[in-house]
Amino acid sequence: MPPALVRVEEASVFLQDAVKLLSRDPSSTIGRKKLIDGSRGILQGTWSVLVAFDMSEVRKIVDCCNSVLTMLNTVPNIKSFPELADFNLTPGMSQMIREVDERQDELVIRSHAEILQRGIAQVKRITPILISSIKLYLNTTQQRLPAACEAQSNRDYFLRQMSDEICEIIRGLQLTSSDDTDYLGDYNGLRLLVRNSKFADEWLLNPAVNVNGAEFIQGILDTARHFEAFCMSDSERMGLHGLISGIDSCLHQLLDAQQRGDAATTQSAAACRGDLARLLELCRALCERMEHQNAIYRLARTLEGKATQARRWLLEPRGPQRQVGYEATRALLAQALQIIQTEAEEEGFQDPDFQESCNRLRSKTDELYALLEKPLVSEVQRVREQKLATEAVQTLDFVWHNMQHGLVRQVANFFTDLIGPIRNLQEATSAVPANATAYQQAADNFLEHSRRVKRTASLAASNLVDPWRGSALQALASNLESVGSQVSMAGWAVMSARQNGASAQLQNAASDHFNLIKRHWTECAERTRNLVDEAIDAKAFIKAQETGILRDIDQIEDSADQHCPTSVVNGTTSIALRANRVLQVAMRETENSEDGVYVDRVNEAVHKLRATITTMVADAKNMVLAMDDLSVRERWRASSRNLVDAVSGVGQVVEPTYLHLAGGNIGPAFQRNNLRNKEASVTDVIPVAEMRQLYIQGGASSSLSDDNSRPLSPETDLEDEFNYPLPEKNQPIMAAAHALHQEARLWSSRDNELIAATKRIAALMAKLSQIVRGEHGNKKDLISVSMAIAEASVDVTRCARALGRDCTDRRMKTSLLQLSERIQMIGNQLKILSTVKATMLGSDDSPEDRENTEVLVGNAQNLMQAVIETVRRLQDSLDATAHLHSQSQLHDPLKRLLLVLSPSPLPRISHPTISRLCKASPSVLPSPTSVFPCPPALDNFPLQ
Repeated sequence: MPPALVRVEEASVFLQDAVKLLSRDPSSTIGRKKLIDGSRGILQGTWSVLVAFDMSEVRKIVDCCNSVLTMLNTVPNIKSFPELADFNLTPGMSQMIREVDERQDELVIRSHAEILQRGIAQVKRITPILISSIKLYLNTTQQRLPAACEAQSNRDYFLRQMSDEICEIIRGLQLTSSDDTDYLGDYNGLRLLVRNSKFADEWLLNPAVNVNGAEFIQGILDTARHFEAFCMSDSERMGLHGLISGIDSCLHQLLDAQQRGDAATTQSAAACRGDLARLLELCRALCERMEHQNAIYRLARTLEGKATQARRWLLEPRGPQRQVGYEATRALLAQALQIIQTEAEEEGFQDPDFQESCNRLRSKTDELYALLEKPLVSEVQRVREQKLATEAVQTLDFVWHNMQHGLVRQVANFFTDLIGPIRNLQEATSAVPANATAYQQAADNFLEHSRRVKRTASLAASNLVDPWRGSALQALASNLESVGSQVSMAGWAVMSARQNGASAQLQNAASDHFNLIKRHWTECAERTRNLVDEAIDAKAFIKAQETGILRDIDQIEDSADQHCPTSVVNGTTSIALRANRVLQVAMRETENSEDGVYVDRVNEAVHKLRATITTMVADAKNMVLAMDDLSVRERWRASSRNLVDAVSGVGQVVEPTYLHLAGGNIGPAFQRNNLRNKEASVTDVIPVAEMRQLYIQGGASSSLSDDNSRPLSPETDLEDEFNYPLPEKNQPIMAAAHALHQEARLWSSRDNELIAATKRIAALMAKLSQIVRGEHGNKKDLISVSMAIAEASVDVTRCARALGRDCTDRRMKTSLLQLSERIQMIGNQLKILSTVKATMLGSDDSPEDRENTEVLVGNAQNLMQAVIETVRRLQDSLDATAHLHSQSQLHDPLKRLLLVLSPSPLPRISHPTISRLCKASPSVLPSPTSVFPCPPALDNFPLQ
């Protein structure tokens, strides 16, 4: 029996005794003590019983998952079809899927439910492919065909992928923390590194052990590249790149030596093993630091988050975020240069202005940071710093604008014809007679296409505002390339079976398996495209496609002049594909909108475009048949112009995605005026008298004024009144309050009930932190503050529901309603937990007190994160709604002024493990940032 049940039973006895004692003597001290102990035991015990029951249910599901994993471990031992017949995966798999589906419906944390949902969906897709790969392996080995090695590699890959997905499901089942806690450290990637490192190490010791050893090492390098987001300086990034490049070079040398039969590979293998161990240690150190790092000093994961951090720093250069702001700028520049490099390599497109702006931003920020390292001693120095910051902000806007358009161009080019290369591969596979050379060429083109799509999708993943969807896109992008190689192997198995005169049974098995994997890759590519479309601005994408269509029209004109019908057909196909992509994006916009007028306008434009595509294709066919007929060419030109006009018409009615638009250069003064453009009083919304009495202990001030003792007037924004001390490592609730406070200060609370309630929650949560830590207040204060937090949470919930009902964006509306329900539930939990904690004040270090404090801290963090997400979604909703009623310039998040804390010394704490590994890394060049220490490691709330 769980100890929690014993605790509840004992508490019940205490309450019974208390009733008897207090009935006889209402002032009985012993009776009161038993009443308090019994009440505390009931509250704690009931919570513990529920937790114990929930953990018990999770353990049952995990046992079911482990039984499936145990069965999968027997797959390599299947050597014949009778053994395959005895391998019955269906019952265990069906039970696991059913139980996990039921579990995900019970979860209140959206990201945890999505992990389970995504994992189960992937398991369902992989299961038939795994069975098919086992059959193909048995057929090829029994008939001793050359493709047996590829079939084994195919089977092992999907077996590994199935096991990884089930392990991810188990991880999702065991998550209990807030949305970001587990995501921050990226322990899933770290676990993948550890698992692949074992296989890679075995292969380096003995290449005959595993034929896929090189693939394991390549997978390690691909996963390690994702840890670049955790690097806080150029020296760390260069150290990580140096290790990855060194291992990649060593791997190619090993493979070349093995092909030559060179026996002197032992030393290179030993060096590669050492570098892999150091890479794993570096990734683990980066992961651990990110998990414990304070929100103020943590580098954001998304492009928008990095740009906002950079702007925060540049708006107040000597503020407390100068280190993370500077590193955010460097990280943003690194991704901008990656976009430039990709466009130059893949398309031959170069934008000298974009490159120059990156160089200028790097130069300005380096010079500014060097000045900030020195004490402020003169007005001349202050003016110089302000000038550099202003110029850097303007350059940052230009860089951001070009990054968005560069990404849109890549998506427009690489995601227009997703299926063409794999269709060509299928045609080469079924060609009569079988042509190995043509197949190899088609396979190379398909693999190159997969690599390009993966690279572009990885860039788009960092542009998604929701980091969890970005993580899902990153996983899909990685699958595209790896599954693409399996498609190529499966196709080669079909070719080998045909060339070697295999039995009809084997040829059919190989063909069926190839079709299964091909369908799996196609579905993965389509899901990737849907997420990529969310990451870019629809209006800018349509404009990029219009530019591409005009370019294709010019190419068709030249081909027609040269009498080259093949090029004309290719150009026409490209135009039709681009126009169809415009249709897809436009229809996605209508499906996501509940605004009837907007939907009708888009549908009308889509109908016109669809009609022009058919006409243009028909006229192009006629032109191919009559190249010299000028009247036919004129008809094609007219239909092409109509198509371009129709595409432009769709672009005019589709609303821009405000999250990714960058306006002109707006100075800080103009932004401050925009943030305070309302003059209405908020005295009827915010309990000013109550807030005046709330005193936050601490010395760090967030006020823009030096006079913090003045009374709070109705015209004064709440953010000018309170002092928020920078949270320390052992102050998780204060850190949560500070993260919410920073988010709320993006907007003025004047005439904004949501922001007023959010700032009130931040202030009350800071007060709660002090009471829980015993720095201030008593039991009554703790209960009062928790009740006030719950009431403010109700206000946020009410605002979220009201705006959610009025929001015409379906995805945003669903997110708002889910968040509102979660906030209300967490607020009610906080009241109960705080009441229990109040009964324990003064009984420190007891197991019950520590347990309750831990649960209370987690609850506070969950509440803060939920409110932060709600504020962001609501402001996004308001921006979108405002645009529907006005064609004025959109409000870019980069233009939102964030008022940061008053200048305070930035602690300088380095991480010895990361510094040692980066300094020891090969190909690390000296960098002026190598002397920059890492920020301190504190709490769990990132700016995403």
